[in-house]
Amino acid sequence: MLAREVHVTGYGLVAPMALNAQALFTRLCEEQSCIRAHPLFVELGFANTAAGYLDSQQWQAIYAALEQPCGGQPRQAALAQYVAEQALQHAQFDRQSLAKPRSGLFIGANKYCASAQELDVVSQYFDAHGRVDLDAYLDHPSSQREPFAWRVDQQTQHLADYLGVGQHIATHADACAAGTMAIGSAYRAIADGHLDIALCGATELMANELPYYMFSSLGALCAKGDWPADTQSRPFMRDRCGFVLSEGAAMLVLESREHAERRQAVSLGRVLGYANLCEAEKMTSSSRDGSKYALCMQAALADAGLTPGEIDQVNLHGTSTAVNDSCEALALEQVFADHLAQLQLTANKSAVGHSLAGSGAIEAVLSLQSIAHGVQLPTLNYHADGAQYPHLNLHAQVQTQTVNTVLSNSFGFGGINSAIVLGRA
Repeated sequence: MLAREVHVTGYGLVAPMALNAQALFTRLCEEQSCIRAHPLFVELGFANTAAGYLDSQQWQAIYAALEQPCGGQPRQAALAQYVAEQALQHAQFDRQSLAKPRSGLFIGANKYCASAQELDVVSQYFDAHGRVDLDAYLDHPSSQREPFAWRVDQQTQHLADYLGVGQHIATHADACAAGTMAIGSAYRAIADGHLDIALCGATELMANELPYYMFSSLGALCAKGDWPADTQSRPFMRDRCGFVLSEGAAMLVLESREHAERRQAVSLGRVLGYANLCEAEKMTSSSRDGSKYALCMQAALADAGLTPGEIDQVNLHGTSTAVNDSCEALALEQVFADHLAQLQLTANKSAVGHSLAGSGAIEAVLSLQSIAHGVQLPTLNYHADGAQYPHLNLHAQVQTQTVNTVLSNSFGFGGINSAIVLGRA
């Protein structure tokens, strides 16, 4: 059976300093960063206070706009509901549209990270040996609303209940590749004829103290706290020294061509191909020659039935860590070879930061907007004279060009690599 065409008919997005996709796209076109000093990190006295974070005004707007309150749920669930409502409205669906057979829900989300205040509650239940007495903790009346009561798929469960999805429900907890993998899995299910429609994407809230401690201990965060916050994410520059924590969410509505045509939906683009490869190299880095990343990109192109010369733009994973950027640059040389000189590249994390699971979904939406508007988004803080790979076509200013196809990369800790090909409708 031939694979069915999969179309994007709607999307929603929230990112630092942007409550929708158009606001973020405009901000990036104006070469404005979403990264700033995080008040929480300042209060805690962290050596580096830079982050992309959703501020109190954004949260007020999110809760005020929800069609139905989600009391008793963590903030991740509220964010997921808000972005899902955006995506469905954009696709001209009502909330009950997914409550039918052959509908699916695919959400990327890695973990619920408790705050220091939430952990203080748990500390009240230490026994004489400094261990948590879980029986005493769980007997506490409020324990069901404390962090250890939340599931990794809490937001997926909430959305499934809220939207009435019952056919296919999946949570991807695949590190930095989770968002792209959720979209890719939805694409596969529709292309293979198992589903007609799916809501897919990711949500992640990790701009708080525990992720800071975790990634700082790994040496993954930018170590230059004296640099201005909006200059710290600088992919492919020689002086790069780590990524900037961020948060956000994005979701897409995918439909088979037949389903979209029956309801006369407007197609915003197509998912043309997808690949997911898991390597066994190292927990925190890939093969230093870029070969594993190259295999993933080649597999995505093969799935799309495209040659390297038919790709107009690559939305890079581009975390601004030393090893990741080098591996990705070497992989580009292996995959695109002679076409690399014409290939346009962009690294959105330079402006948005790294929202882990959320990043692949956010970058997919930005890629679709680049196709629609015919632009190459800028890579902030990039200067060819200080770049490690100056032959790569990265630009610090927005570029106008026709874009028909975009390859978007997501490479996660644990060796989880994914790539998706998006194209014009």
